[in-house]
Amino acid sequence: MNRARWNRLFAATLLALAIGAAGCAADDKPPAANPDPGQPQAKLLRDLSSVSDAPINPLAAVNAAPARGDALLQDSGPVTSGPRTYQDEPGISRTVGNEENPGTVRLLNGKAAQFGSFSGVILDRIYARLIVAERSEEISRTRLPTDIKAVVITAIMNKSGKLTELILEQHSGKAKIDQMMLDVCKKSIWYENPPVEALSGDGNYRLTIRLKLDNYASSDEHHWSFTTDLGIGLG
Repeated sequence: MNRARWNRLFAATLLALAIGAAGCAADDKPPAANPDPGQPQAKLLRDLSSVSDAPINPLAAVNAAPARGDALLQDSGPVTSGPRTYQDEPGISRTVGNEENPGTVRLLNGKAAQFGSFSGVILDRIYARLIVAERSEEISRTRLPTDIKAVVITAIMNKSGKLTELILEQHSGKAKIDQMMLDVCKKSIWYENPPVEALSGDGNYRLTIRLKLDNYASSDEHHWSFTTDLGIGLG
């Protein structure tokens, strides 16, 4: 093999290794905002009073539920119940909910898995409040478009574990779903004595919350149950 051909082969090998390394690093990051310039820009909420403080009334779900019976109103228990193998394999979902309201939860990256207890407590709280919100009269009457996107929110907590900012990184395409998720995050994201080791480089805790919601079933063609896919990542 002549010298010129050997150099070309060596350069191609280095390029392939560099591309592979970059791909592995990218897999460990929470989902980024949609880069499409035609999409709405991220919505920054530093003043959290702009998000509704109206309490969610779980009793309203009685009238909102499909007529298939009380099963829709039964919670399946906290997200933390059962083996949490998804901590060891970030991104792999774990089934929650029930046959009437199927759902999955997941840790979105390695850092969320590393601090699994911290991530899991917040994920539990978000999921529990989200299920109640889905059963409200307004949301349960919503027929979602088939091409609805995931809602992606960045939540920032200070060193004390208090929520200080919410950033709507990606719109779902349905304003009421975006607003519902902002309301849920505002009421659910906080932590007493958070682990110092989980702080991001700017001295805060940066969480990526991702929700994908789809209509699941309706027995009266007016009220819907949903398929819920909820994830959390740490930055």
